[in-house]
Amino acid sequence: MRAPGIATLLAFSTLAAAPVAPQEFYRCTSPDGKVTYQQAPCPKSDEERKVDATPANTDVDMSQREELLRKGEEAGKRLEERAAREAEEARRRREREEQLEREAAEREAMREPIIIYGGWPARPVQPVGPRPPRPAPRPVQPAPR
Repeated sequence: MRAPGIATLLAFSTLAAAPVAPQEFYRCTSPDGKVTYQQAPCPKSDEERKVDATPANTDVDMSQREELLRKGEEAGKRLEERAAREAEEARRRREREEQLEREAAEREAMREPIIIYGGWPARPVQPVGPRPPRPAPRPVQPAPR
């Protein structure tokens, strides 16, 4: 997976390396004041003016271009390595959490109820914990007369 910035950098670098040919554009103003820009010369009735459309950066340093491309490739590789490392760390974390959950479930399953013995003769006492609810008292009915 490459970073989106690398593809954009490559596209712009390729365009910058292409030979630049100046294009001629004409600014035409019609008698009613409407302005249009076109590549063909203006009609006789319109006022014509040539427009310079030469790109501002016609001088391209190929060594700088190659250096930028190399740095972009290196950055892309570093990003891929980092993403792979982070994915591996996340996988290990998930596995560890699952293992801890399994161990906790096993310990719970192996746990025996605690029974306290006491008194004479030794008899088991109910396990310590919440008591069950007591049954509701029966309503008292009045005695017949």
